[in-house]
Amino acid sequence: MSQPQTVAIYGLGNMGFPLAQRVGAHFPTQVFDLDAQALARAGKEFGAAAITAPEDLKATRTVVLCLPTPAISMAVLAQIAPHLPTDAVVIETSTVNPEHVHAEQKLLSPFGIEVIDASIMAGVGQMVAGSASLALGGSQPAIARVQGVLDAIAGKQVYFGPLGAGAAAKVINNAVAHAVMVVVAEAGAMATAAGVDCQKLIALLSDAQMGLHRPLTYRYADRIVNGDYAGGMPLEAARKDSVLALQLAQTLGVPLFAIQGSHSVYDMGMAAGYGRDDYAAVAKLWADWNCPAVPPKPGQ
Repeated sequence: MSQPQTVAIYGLGNMGFPLAQRVGAHFPTQVFDLDAQALARAGKEFGAAAITAPEDLKATRTVVLCLPTPAISMAVLAQIAPHLPTDAVVIETSTVNPEHVHAEQKLLSPFGIEVIDASIMAGVGQMVAGSASLALGGSQPAIARVQGVLDAIAGKQVYFGPLGAGAAAKVINNAVAHAVMVVVAEAGAMATAAGVDCQKLIALLSDAQMGLHRPLTYRYADRIVNGDYAGGMPLEAARKDSVLALQLAQTLGVPLFAIQGSHSVYDMGMAAGYGRDDYAAVAKLWADWNCPAVPPKPGQ
């Protein structure tokens, strides 16, 4: 029976260490980090061997990157690529943009090495608990060659498409989360100033039929995807509600940023003549700007 292949892991930070623990439970591991204490802990907890030089990787066919910046990923790959086997696969789990993964592939291609993006869709606690998921992009044969390692990192995986697609999905997800965080902070400030019970507001917004969910699960998933803007709540009515929200915030003395900015889009939608369409028609503006929210249907 053949021995499991060794996996090299670069980066033992807050996310990298629990990731390495999960891989180390199934594969022999080599690890590198600038933190000597993290290296020692990895050796003690799951028998990882510290990488002392790029030459240590001459028989290592799978490398996992979990690093702070794209520049660091590129620097690591530039050092190790000449020493890896020609059929090696690099798994980029760091948060990067598609352009960075493509640059990594350009660097690796002369050595016969492939890279895939396997962006981690979770926090540290979820990685520790084993409930994290991966957003995958890249060559499916390359993914198949490292499937066991991906399974060790996270059981839930979604393949988004060609190289860079998984990285893009992660960055988009984070952008939504960070924007919604500002909206929620604004909503909480308005609620507090208006005397609305915060726990009841949380329960209201958590309802699947309310403001946090419906724009995605109904208006994007149904109306925008299908180009169906007939009926429903008119954009002009949504703009009226937005005006009321701005007036309430002004009366309460609550500064708004995200909600204020979003109101401008409804003004643009009215100016574009979409006032009687369902308010999901704000997406038409992006189509008008040659950046459609969904791909055109075949034949369009």
